Amino acid sequence: MRLLSLSARNYRSLREVDVELNDMNLFIGANGSGKSAILDALKLLHEGVQSYGFRASASSRGGITNLPWKGKEAPQIELSAFLEDREGIYNWTVKIDTYGVYEDVKLLSSVSVPFPLLHAERGQGWWWSEDTEEQVALKVGPTDCALATASANVSFPARDIAEFVSRWGFFDPNPFLLRRDQQGLDSGRFDPYGRNLAETLYEIWSSSPEELERICSATRDVLGLPSKIEPRQSDDRIYFVQHEPGLKYPVNQVGVSSGTLRMIALMTALYGQPNLSLIGIEEPENYIHPAALLAFVQHLREARGHVQFLITTHSPMLLDFLEEPEFVRVVRRSVQGGTVIVNEDNPEGVRNALEASGFGLGEFYETKGFGT
Repeated sequence: MRLLSLSARNYRSLREVDVELNDMNLFIGANGSGKSAILDALKLLHEGVQSYGFRASASSRGGITNLPWKGKEAPQIELSAFLEDREGIYNWTVKIDTYGVYEDVKLLSSVSVPFPLLHAERGQGWWWSEDTEEQVALKVGPTDCALATASANVSFPARDIAEFVSRWGFFDPNPFLLRRDQQGLDSGRFDPYGRNLAETLYEIWSSSPEELERICSATRDVLGLPSKIEPRQSDDRIYFVQHEPGLKYPVNQVGVSSGTLRMIALMTALYGQPNLSLIGIEEPENYIHPAALLAFVQHLREARGHVQFLITTHSPMLLDFLEEPEFVRVVRRSVQGGTVIVNEDNPEGVRNALEASGFGLGEFYETKGFGT
């Protein structure tokens, strides 16, 4: 399954946004333009499926009153994901207001009208059963996720959507949090901020030492170190040390440089979480020397075959290394205040022009810009 596009209405700065998605998507724009809001909208859908409801997700973002766009009164947010598999294209729409959650799932077809598979309003509704070919009553809490609940039934034809969305991961590793693990987190998943990095590396090392070496090797490709990552367990905590060329003794996790810690975390997301179907990364250039970005992009290309990427950035150099104009999404703030996302409508023309001129994609972004 693949995420084809996202439509957002009145979600934070996404007043009215429709964005088509490829296997690789690079969102570039100024601070406050809405790049992170795109990832956060998808993260909200992911959390709703994972926790079978949207109450906790809304609360962690300040409550439902803080989610709508602030340019005018917007009592309801709406997120609509279009997903494709061998059976066809599905549309999952989630609307949230102060009264609860409204959900619809439809199977889209080019030869007929969309076929409804699920409908719920504040927990009351139905889902379609393939076995009985009829609607089955659904009753959950007003803020619960109807898709997640219906997907517990093997006869629900859209259950693969919930499975696919549950395997999304979003990462913005924070060096301060990466230095010492936080206890009590879900040990089965790598934390978005890296708060369980050492524990995750320890579990990877215990089950698959070659996977840990892959993470170490990938980090070394980008930064030139470490030569080895060694997870350790003491009486009260799990931590790791890294070996560096020219040093007699290893460096403890708390003393590893911020850029190295962050790159280890990003490579853990890429190579240590094989079940992820979509990965969102916030500004991978942070704490990293610009010259190291080329090697990082090469690893993104390598992983692209089995996972879909959405990446936010401020770095034109990252565009230079990426090279493909069709992967770039320029994010701007309109004069009305809402986010606008611009794709290049002639990527082949841009590619030919760059090849003839010798300029890079980042220079094209900085001078001409996309979609102008």
